[in-house]
Amino acid sequence: MKKSIRLALLSGACFLGLAVAAPAFSAYDPELIMEQTSYKLGAATTADVFIAIDPDADPTAKLTIFSPVGYSANLTAAPGTKIGKVVARVKAKALGGALLTLAGDVVVANPLDPTIQMAAAQCDKTRTSHTTIWVLNTSLQGQTVAIPVLVDQVGPLVLQQVCLPSPDVPEGSGGAKFGAQLFAADFTIKNVFTNAGTNGGYEWSGIFTPYTPGTATPNPAGTLEARTLVGLPSSLTLKRVAAKRGFKLTGQLKIAGVDPKGVRIDLYGGKKGGPAPNAVSGGTGKRVASSARLPASGKYTLARPSVKFATFFQTRFENYTTKCIGASPSGLPVPCHHERIAAVTSNQVKVLKPKPKKHR
Repeated sequence: MKKSIRLALLSGACFLGLAVAAPAFSAYDPELIMEQTSYKLGAATTADVFIAIDPDADPTAKLTIFSPVGYSANLTAAPGTKIGKVVARVKAKALGGALLTLAGDVVVANPLDPTIQMAAAQCDKTRTSHTTIWVLNTSLQGQTVAIPVLVDQVGPLVLQQVCLPSPDVPEGSGGAKFGAQLFAADFTIKNVFTNAGTNGGYEWSGIFTPYTPGTATPNPAGTLEARTLVGLPSSLTLKRVAAKRGFKLTGQLKIAGVDPKGVRIDLYGGKKGGPAPNAVSGGTGKRVASSARLPASGKYTLARPSVKFATFFQTRFENYTTKCIGASPSGLPVPCHHERIAAVTSNQVKVLKPKPKKHR
């Protein structure tokens, strides 16, 4: 277990719906941002995989995601089974660098499909078969852009391999449709993973290899790792307490293996339920406030004015990172970019507009 690790707040947007801009010739800077629907010990959980890379960085040739040691996985779903949703953002170099959004379902592939077999053989030349294969079935303007995910149980780990065609060579020569360079992808995986049953810090690892710019040749020397730490168990609570004016919201953040001292908690509010983002939703509201820096206990209080209409509130721990500590959980000798801490969203509290005071 990692104890008292020092956290830093990452600034900038990390959701697909926000604009992404950066200067040209940016350094290769891949992010693997994992979030789960449950952080309870031994609980089944939906995993949300968020991949982010600067659109002006070198294009990505291959990504391999390693599940945490201690997690279990059910990889027996039949072909055609829908296991999640996907949204992706690409820079279409063949369309003047236009930024496009693609969306669709994550489904279990038919391993006998010749297109899937060919893609699998090109991506992983070390295996002739895989435990299962998923497909990120995205579409744009009626055209399907299917991205296979090769999935293998290897000892205590589940490996997900994704190979992407080069955006810098013609499609007829094996290049990407539209000259599409992936710079963000968000996909969910449900009914597959179950959390470990022992308290501690667990790491998801992503190994990213870029292309040599302008070619269809991978650049192994540029390979980097990005990790996400999941504390099991983790929780963020929220409740309303009495106040002389307006109202107060209080709660506590607990993440196994992480010292919350100095963290700020974000408050989200909105007219609809579920105002804050979580592993399967972008949220229905907006961020309206942040807490003071938390003490080591993780407890916080937010004072708010009375609402003018019924309002739902949730708090969220998000966008924190730390330095990579120790060897890669993948077992590979790869430089580690940094490690995210998995986001946690609280329960929601509904606050009603105060009733008018009666005059005597």
